[in-house]
Amino acid sequence: MSLPNFRSLSAPLWVAIGTLLLASSSEVYQTPPKIPTADADGKFVATPMDTGLRFAGTVELAGLKAPPDWRRARILLEQGRRLLPGLAADHPEERLSVWMGHRPSMPDSLPVLGPSRATQDVIYAFGHGHVGMTAAPMTGCLVADLLAGRKPAIDIAPFAASRF
Repeated sequence: MSLPNFRSLSAPLWVAIGTLLLASSSEVYQTPPKIPTADADGKFVATPMDTGLRFAGTVELAGLKAPPDWRRARILLEQGRRLLPGLAADHPEERLSVWMGHRPSMPDSLPVLGPSRATQDVIYAFGHGHVGMTAAPMTGCLVADLLAGRKPAIDIAPFAASRF
């Protein structure tokens, strides 16, 4: 049995880098928010966690080899202090943690969804960028429909890998 040639896929995958900062301390905020709080102007979200208060929302278009720019995480903390005036003015470095992750993205901001040209047994579902978690439930339903041989709930033609 020979394997299909998956090298036929030529989607121009871009890499967006997402950063976040977690202020992990019980003294972070006198009365922490009970639910995630979004700042529409700053384009970030402050989310209360069991381990502290997480600030996330930045997207930087860069490559896989681009080093993290931790200044972006520090900016999130500054924005968080403006959004939540009760947030502590200073945090010891050992109470702060930063993280970055790659978010596979497509240049037209649409994910690739649908069967591979190499074989119908492989369904592509990638390139959601910074909305991967938000789009996951619908993407999962579409993939399940395709695997089961059902017509998807929406037209997936705009998401075909062949658009590139």
